[in-house]
Amino acid sequence: MLTFDEVLNLNYYKKTSYSGWINGMRFLIRREQHEDQDAVFHAWVWPGPLIFDLTEDDKKTDFTAPFSDEGKQEVVDWINEQYLTHGELWSQEHKTL
Repeated sequence: MLTFDEVLNLNYYKKTSYSGWINGMRFLIRREQHEDQDAVFHAWVWPGPLIFDLTEDDKKTDFTAPFSDEGKQEVVDWINEQYLTHGELWSQEHKTL
């Protein structure tokens, strides 16, 4: 399971994104800001083993939350929920190229 501290501090996301792997489930978290709007966390999960750019969009699930410590906790909770709720997607059988 992912923890709040593993997801790094807010300043990290001002420069780059954070990606990882939890037993077959890949995830990506990044900061996004569109003109005249507040910044948000945008997170995705998808079955591994491929990286984000090589995975078909229909295999990805996404979530957004405010760019704040509270939003960061929402992202962590959402990723953990996805892992627990959709375990069949992360099973070994789905790790084929």
